[in-house]
Amino acid sequence: MSDSTASDASVLAPNLSLALERITDGFFALDADWHIAYINAEARKLLDAPGEILGRFWLDAFPKARGRLFEREYHRAMSAQMPVQFVEFSETAHRWFEVKAYPSQDGLSVYFRDVSERIEAQREIDRNVLRQQALIDFGRAALGGRPFPELVIEAMELLRAIVDVAVVEVYDFERRSGGFTVRAAEGWNTGTAFDPAVPALAHVGSAVSTGEAFVCSDMRIEPRARVLATLAEHGVLSCIAAVIGTSNEPLGALAAYAGSPRTFTAGDVRFVESIAQALAEASAALESNRRMAQVLESIRDAFVAVDRDLRITYVNARMAMFWNVDASEMIGVPLERFTQAFDDNGHALESFRIALVNDRALSFETLFGDRWFETRLYPFSNGVAGYVQDITNRKKEQQRVLSLNAELERRVAERTMQLELANKELESFSYSVSHDLRAPLRAIDGFSQALVEDYEPRLDERGKNYLERVRKAAQRMADLIDALLKLARVARVDISYSEVDLSHLAQGVLDELREGDPERTVATAVSPGLRASGEPQLLRVVLENLIGNAWKFTRGMPDARIEVGWSGESKEFYVRDTGAGFDMTYQNKLFGAFQRLHSSEEFEGTGIGLATVARIVHRHGGSIRAVGEVGKGATFFFSLPYDAGGTA
Repeated sequence: MSDSTASDASVLAPNLSLALERITDGFFALDADWHIAYINAEARKLLDAPGEILGRFWLDAFPKARGRLFEREYHRAMSAQMPVQFVEFSETAHRWFEVKAYPSQDGLSVYFRDVSERIEAQREIDRNVLRQQALIDFGRAALGGRPFPELVIEAMELLRAIVDVAVVEVYDFERRSGGFTVRAAEGWNTGTAFDPAVPALAHVGSAVSTGEAFVCSDMRIEPRARVLATLAEHGVLSCIAAVIGTSNEPLGALAAYAGSPRTFTAGDVRFVESIAQALAEASAALESNRRMAQVLESIRDAFVAVDRDLRITYVNARMAMFWNVDASEMIGVPLERFTQAFDDNGHALESFRIALVNDRALSFETLFGDRWFETRLYPFSNGVAGYVQDITNRKKEQQRVLSLNAELERRVAERTMQLELANKELESFSYSVSHDLRAPLRAIDGFSQALVEDYEPRLDERGKNYLERVRKAAQRMADLIDALLKLARVARVDISYSEVDLSHLAQGVLDELREGDPERTVATAVSPGLRASGEPQLLRVVLENLIGNAWKFTRGMPDARIEVGWSGESKEFYVRDTGAGFDMTYQNKLFGAFQRLHSSEEFEGTGIGLATVARIVHRHGGSIRAVGEVGKGATFFFSLPYDAGGTA
């Protein structure tokens, strides 16, 4: 501790003095006559206080506090005998202090601390809020279709006000020469800073080449661009430069100059960069609008754009030609002035309002004179765009299609009636087959059996053989009639879909076959969990025929085997056997009625079973196929699109 500090501490009790020297706040004490009675080391450092300060009148020691908030608040504390607290900038220390003063009858105790960083941080926050609002407003103007020269002027005014600089210049990039020319300036006359023949553009060039803002706090000692030192002659000493566009595709540049050496904040730099970016986006938008105008002028549709007040902001030449006016005469005119010519009920105008309010595209058709028009509306941020197309020919074609559909519906109704009549005739035929044809067959079979029983002694072996063949033919005819009736019923049965356990049905069919032919030894395998959606009785008929055929055609085969399962690869159910098989050359005959690949002497049957299976599968929307090889068995695959099980 210095000698002066030791003498200061002698005024107070030793322990209190030690505590005041250890605190991080500055502290000084004034006596009742406003003389400095004590000051700690931290206060001396913060205030840069002279060594001989004790006993001096405090405003003589710190004259820059005279008339400031410090003096007023200290007097208020002493006169009211109440503590005061305040924040004030000290001209003595060039810092912001947070001060707490505690009065007593003997004087005033003052504690203070440096809060400059906190104050500057808050001020920077406030400046950022101001910058953000300015950027929002400028961005809206930039994308709102304002003329680019007006935007440039507004950008320069914003930079001077928000960044607090004296001069702003805006440059254009010349693609042919690769150089920059001054477009506009605020704060001095255009070209004052730079000799057009030898422009000092090192800072702009740096911003373009690096893609980052060029920030200079003192041009007199800037090593990156020594030529900028000449600007000091024009009253500027620090600057920020930012590229408008990108380093690969520059459109221009911004430069903001301050009249004194200055350390720009990150917020200042970001603001300049953001303004430059907004100008780039505005330039791109204007170019896009120019190209869009070219496109709109080339399309075959008439085009109109309106603002949110439904005033026309743009029409293409085709739209102007339709109304027989110049396009410029329509700009700014309420849309209603044109729609009222054909929109008696206000539907067209209301459609524009709905598209705007609901922010969704819509279309409507309008009859104007003898022509039909379709209008397609597309809302955008500032209004609604409408494309109008003459659809008279399309409407005529639609009317022709409607007439054709009406004629088609009439023919369908006529064919439906014919089909219903045919079904009734088929039912009548089925009745005749089941009743009228069975009676003669029963007579033939019965009388043939009577001949054998009553006249057997009189018949030789040939006669008996003839009668036996007659009886078999009659029985075969009866079987064919039954098969035909079954096939006819399949076509008429209504399909009511429900979940069907095919594994359970297949096992039931196999059990019935074993009971009917217990002497046969056939290995069988049914995959579990085979499920489908369909008509249960019809699907049972499918399995009865397929498994029945497999049982029949494996007769006499060694190691006979029948499998029922699911092919995950082809997404089909299958029935496989190791029976007689068939020649694939004739596979197209398998599913036709009365088509047989084996003689009735070799294997019994009517030739209707597979036709019935195919009819049922097709009625379920599925398909059926078969593969086989003579002597090595066959596999029948069938699909049911409405499969509800886990196998599909």
